[in-house]
Order: sequence, then structure tokens, then C-alpha cells
Amino acid sequence: MKKIIILLAAVFLLAACGQNETKQENSGESTEVHPLEVNLKVPDHANIHEKVSLTAEVSYGGEAVEDADEVKFEIWKEGEKEESKMIEAKHEKDGQYTIEHTFDENGVFFVQSHVTAKNQHNMPKKQIVIGELHKDGASTGENEETANHTHEHSQESVDIQLELPTNVKANAETLIQTKIQAENAPLLNANVRYEIWKDGSEKHDWVDAAGDEKGTYEAKYTFSSSGTYQIQVHVNNDEGLHEHVTKKVTVQK
Repeated sequence: MKKIIILLAAVFLLAACGQNETKQENSGESTEVHPLEVNLKVPDHANIHEKVSLTAEVSYGGEAVEDADEVKFEIWKEGEKEESKMIEAKHEKDGQYTIEHTFDENGVFFVQSHVTAKNQHNMPKKQIVIGELHKDGASTGENEETANHTHEHSQESVDIQLELPTNVKANAETLIQTKIQAENAPLLNANVRYEIWKDGSEKHDWVDAAGDEKGTYEAKYTFSSSGTYQIQVHVNNDEGLHEHVTKKVTVQK
């Protein structure tokens, strides 16, 4: 009888130890990282002196972010970036941060949201036309030559070349390089980040890149296993640039 009691006690003790180990393992699991998503809503056109609603829908991992560290809207007229206005937004509901703004002159304007949340930053930009640029064959606020220049300038030519070694191996440090040019000149002082994930995985890693005087941005990354990965380079700067390029890479064992 005593042997049976001792045996049962041992079984319960082992079960309790197993549960404690499981709890410890679960508590040691790393938090999965997702990209910070910002859907900027700006109307294509509005009238002068009209109240315009500007909204940034912020989400993370498919869930609305209602506690962002900071959400601001930067607004400027085309060609007058140095005179931009920065307006703080308020959270309305379901991760929607909104302001109302009145434009007091005709022309082409840019709206850029600056969102900081979940230790990430995202700053999408959109264009809005105030008033009518052309009316009865003439432009209200600028002539045809200026209007054409505005369109070309808003479509700034940016060349992003993401480069990787020929053979990429798992568990080995890999150098990732991106050469960036804007208007045929090296793009300097940009914010460049690499978003890296394996096909079929929801986990996304983010790596900051350092740039040099030739417009080359580098970072080192170690792939944890073999397989097919996606690398997306995100490029933005204080002038309102926000571009990204994605490249597929096969990682060998």
C-alpha cells in the first residue's frame, strides 16, 4: 500500500514539474513582430475654404491601434515644403486618427501622416488639388507650364537597387545593400529599413540600414533557416519621399 502511495505521489510531482516547465517556456516566447500599417485617407480634390477631413487608419497585425505614441499630419503646398504645417491628430475610434483642415488658396498640396506606434514609424503621403487648376483654358493659381512642372516634380524619379550575395546561406551573416538615386544623383540622409519575412510566415523582422556618401545603404542579417524569403526595402526622407521595393531570395542550408 505504501508503495502505491509513493508511486502516485511521484506521478503528481512529475506532472506538476511538467506544467511549470510549460509555463516557463510559454513565458519565454518572443512577441511576434508585425509591420505598422497606415491607410492615409485624403480626398483627391476639395474647394478653397472648405473643411476637409484627413484620416490615418492605423493597424498592427490586423488589429486597430488605439494607443499610438504620436500621429501628426504635415501639410504643404507644392514647392513650399519648408513652410509646411504640422498638426496633431486625435484618435476618434477603431484606430482612426483625424483632423479637419481648411485650405485658403488654390493649388496642389501634399498631406503626409507621421505615425509612431509599436516602436515603428510610418509616414505615407498623398496629394490633394484645391480649386480648379484649369478653367476655360486657363489655370486658376498657376499657368500651364507651372502645372506641368508640378506633375513632373510630384513623380520624382527614384532608382532603388536592392543587392544580395549570389549564395545566401542559413545561420550565416548576410550583407544586404541598396543603392538609391534620385534624379540621377545619390540619395543621401534617407531613412532606410529592411522588412524581412519567410514565405508562409506571419513573422516580419525589421532591420535599420546605414548609408554612406555614395547613397549606398547597408545592413547585416542572419537567416534562421533555409527557404524562400521576401526582402522589402522601405525608403523615406524629410522631403516627403516614401518608396519601397521587394525582392525574393532563396536561402540555402
